[in-house]
Amino acid sequence: LNVRLADIGTDHANLPIFLMNLHKITAAIAVDVREGPFSTAQSAVTQHNLTRQIEVRLGSGLSVIHPNEVDIAVFAGMGGTLITNLLKASSATVASLHGLILQPQLAAEKLRRYIYEIGWHIEAETLAKEQHHIYQIIYAIPGRREMPDRVSLEIGPMLLRERPPLFSLHLDVLLHRNKKIAAELANSQLPKNKLARRNLLTLINDLELNKYDKMPGYNGCNGKNSSSHIS
Repeated sequence: LNVRLADIGTDHANLPIFLMNLHKITAAIAVDVREGPFSTAQSAVTQHNLTRQIEVRLGSGLSVIHPNEVDIAVFAGMGGTLITNLLKASSATVASLHGLILQPQLAAEKLRRYIYEIGWHIEAETLAKEQHHIYQIIYAIPGRREMPDRVSLEIGPMLLRERPPLFSLHLDVLLHRNKKIAAELANSQLPKNKLARRNLLTLINDLELNKYDKMPGYNGCNGKNSSSHIS
């Protein structure tokens, strides 16, 4: 595949090295903001004799990558808020990309919303499990689509539509997280916190309905509960 990859927060450069050895990419730029991982990545690339194919750069996000230098950027192992901020900080480079592979640790719904706000959309999603952790992996591409509703952004519009094997565990994690926040807001008398809790309880109810598959015809892609959208 003739794909140039940017691996943001590369750490040991394991991903670009792995993909290069499988001949899945033709070139890569491995980026890390910390001196230690930057040096480690340089050493790893050298040890694998890939210095001509993989360039290691020190910097924050896509700030050290020029528009059209790469085709796809990977952001993994970071919070959704941080990924969103890094994308916002390099909008010109983002606009030149053909795709984004995103693995947010937290605040995935905020990241998904931003994807749609900039005229991109989620093409595919999957879930992965390592020990006790469920990871969401998002593939986004340019192309404006209708903004999904809140529960779709929380769960993932494609996950909601396709319901992969780890779907129930994914919803368990979301329910636990949101119930914990709702409980913390229960004793607050501030109007904004009361409103936030009411909205959370509505979201929790929708998550539970989806967990037990009590929303037939819900396609999740555009927030409309209509079986006519399902092929």
